[in-house]
Amino acid sequence: MKARVGIYVPIYKGWVREVDEGENDPTFQYVAETTAKAEEVGIDSIWVADHLLNPQKGEREKSLEAWTTLTALAVITKRMELFHTTLCQGFRHPAVLAKMCATLDEISDGRFRFALGAGWFKREFQSYGVPWDEDHDTRIDRAREQIEIIKSLWTQPTTNLKGQFYEIIDGILEPKPLQKPHPPIWWGGQSEKSRQLAADLADGWLMEHSTLEEAEEKVRDMTKRLQARGRTGMKYAIPGRVYMERTEEDAKKRVEKLVGGNASLLKEILARDFVGRPETIAERIHRLSEIGFDYVILQPSPALKTLAKIEEELIPIL
Repeated sequence: MKARVGIYVPIYKGWVREVDEGENDPTFQYVAETTAKAEEVGIDSIWVADHLLNPQKGEREKSLEAWTTLTALAVITKRMELFHTTLCQGFRHPAVLAKMCATLDEISDGRFRFALGAGWFKREFQSYGVPWDEDHDTRIDRAREQIEIIKSLWTQPTTNLKGQFYEIIDGILEPKPLQKPHPPIWWGGQSEKSRQLAADLADGWLMEHSTLEEAEEKVRDMTKRLQARGRTGMKYAIPGRVYMERTEEDAKKRVEKLVGGNASLLKEILARDFVGRPETIAERIHRLSEIGFDYVILQPSPALKTLAKIEEELIPIL
């Protein structure tokens, strides 16, 4: 198996908190140009983060809205798979979200993948007046009920449900999604509660960036959970910031300059992200493929400049 290579779309600046990575302002024109370049160079998928405030550089920095952005990008792309990373369960009512997903599935000719997560950035809930569940497990319980509603609306003529959080009375969704029985359902999160939800309901699991050893353990753990449930066929995705230079030393020096004197952040990036020569990064992608990952998601910054280097130096050796 060969992992498909995706990129995070730069709807806000950079991927390291409180660090200037030289990224452009996240105008839609820049995002569209980056996406078009990604498709041109052979990237397999795009992933759009769902935040109402910029979680990295600060809440007063610019950040585009995820749903409208991905919908517009669906129109200007032809081949790439379309993901969010991940839709926050608290932002949209599940029945309305089911309708939005079915429409985007048609717009994209079946390239849309439904990815949901619990949400963690409390300030954006407060700032936009969205109800916030302080308890992490409650947010996941809410998401579990949302998935039940969404799957039913996608596949059944009529949906009736009275749950802990929502009530649907004679719910109707037409037209149904193009993909049958429905678009793939992905879950993003690593807690025990998240792993239980993914093993029960998800077709794919998006993890946080990890060392190779951590990544292998997570796949092994999920495989055991699926086997205990009589399930097979889970897909796995993992992201990583990418700092690619001509030599290992140049790449390390770039990261050292980027993080300043933050030794713990330096250690984290070197161990869990894509740092080094193109050959080193290609080898890490191949190793993740061997572990069982279906998708490797690069977080390029600055996006366009890094994509040009990926086209010239990385794609030919993958």
